[in-house]
Amino acid sequence: MGHGDNYVEQNYPIECNGRNAEGEKVCNVSINATIKIYKSPGSNTISSQVICPYITGGHGQRCKMSHPHSDKVGDGVNCPYSFDIPYAFDKK
Repeated sequence: MGHGDNYVEQNYPIECNGRNAEGEKVCNVSINATIKIYKSPGSNTISSQVICPYITGGHGQRCKMSHPHSDKVGDGVNCPYSFDIPYAFDKK
């Protein structure tokens, strides 16, 4: 069995202040969130899942702390803890 056949998961508790469209912190008081980093069997992709009351988007990739009553403003505010490696390093 190769290394790619195992499921691996680790959870990390964090404190976050959210982000706005300029990437600046939104809230002076931190909220508690959990970042689950995992690799599924048969995949070489390492992904995260953000467990946070302000996460939104089809892949749970956007922060809405700066605009809690709207799912998206502009192109959306990316959550810095939501990623898929190696795609996170692709040039946009």
